[in-house]
Amino acid sequence: MEEIEVDGLIIREVKTGEADKMLTVLTSKLGRITISGKGVGSIRSKFASSVQLFSYSTFMLRKKGNFYYIKDAYYIESFMNIRYDIEKLSLAAYVCDVANDLSPEDMADEDLLPLVLNTLYAIANFDSIPLTQIKGAFEFRAMTLAGFMPDLEGCGVCGCDITEDSALDVMNGRLLCKKCRGLIENDPDYIRDEGSAKIMIRVSPAVLMALRYIESAHPKKFLSFTLDEQELSLFSVVCERYLLNHLEHSFSSLDYYKKIKL
Repeated sequence: MEEIEVDGLIIREVKTGEADKMLTVLTSKLGRITISGKGVGSIRSKFASSVQLFSYSTFMLRKKGNFYYIKDAYYIESFMNIRYDIEKLSLAAYVCDVANDLSPEDMADEDLLPLVLNTLYAIANFDSIPLTQIKGAFEFRAMTLAGFMPDLEGCGVCGCDITEDSALDVMNGRLLCKKCRGLIENDPDYIRDEGSAKIMIRVSPAVLMALRYIESAHPKKFLSFTLDEQELSLFSVVCERYLLNHLEHSFSSLDYYKKIKL
């Protein structure tokens, strides 16, 4: 039986017995993997602290068929502060659901795990950064890593510099100046089949600067920007709609997070 050592973040857990769990673990080396944890849910289990949801741990695994089995494990980071705040907890659950959706199964992905870890660390510890900002930055950065990076240099039609409010043409991944947006929205040939849609989101100059920063920032610095309350509200709408429209579905964890914030 093959043995593997890997660091991974538990992004989902499902109880399969009184003390058994099936764990979905996000790794850089192997992508998303499924681990069978026999007895790990018991308070007497030596793995108890290493196999909780949101725990980042080192695992010694045995592989048999399509499943991995725990031989040994010890935690590196548990993001404990997340568990004391229902809003932080619900946002962390949403982040992990997005990661589960985007991560390739049994295929290396060196970028997504650091993003999720940095996001969870910020949720747990950076009280000076609004959760709305953390959520939006994660959503937009995740989309760029997944291959949905829009062209934010200038208008995607006429090429002019963007100096005022513009529109993000979501499904075509480009910016539109006010003039080109108007021309496109009034062009009956722009939509050629019923499955297409014109999804345009207003983007202010301040929000555009934030999006450009997130695209190119160092992985540990992607939250190092500021927006006032009004701009942050617009930023949140842009990032969430960009992600949801490209993934083509919503998340129950997102609905719950929004309910908690009301």
